[in-house]
Amino acid sequence: MGIIGNNQIVKSDNEQLLNASYGMQGAMVITDTAEHSGDWYCIVAIEDGTELIATDCRVNWNENGSAFTTNLELITGVPYYGDFKVVRIQSGKIIAYNK
Repeated sequence: MGIIGNNQIVKSDNEQLLNASYGMQGAMVITDTAEHSGDWYCIVAIEDGTELIATDCRVNWNENGSAFTTNLELITGVPYYGDFKVVRIQSGKIIAYNK
């Protein structure tokens, strides 16, 4: 927090972002198994047992030099960075952060 004239206390930009809802930060909460298109730089699982369906995702990852094809069980709370264009989960919930 910072103090600005007349002893007014204002929140820093970081505090305002942390207190904002996910949509205000440019994020989308995905809770269903439909394909979702966007322009995300990061996804985070917010529920145990969240599985990313590799064949339905468009992301700049590769697996042993070829296309990413193995479904991935995401660890809750761990950020997964990439250039996500399409994501689809088989189960669980994620937050996808917009660029």
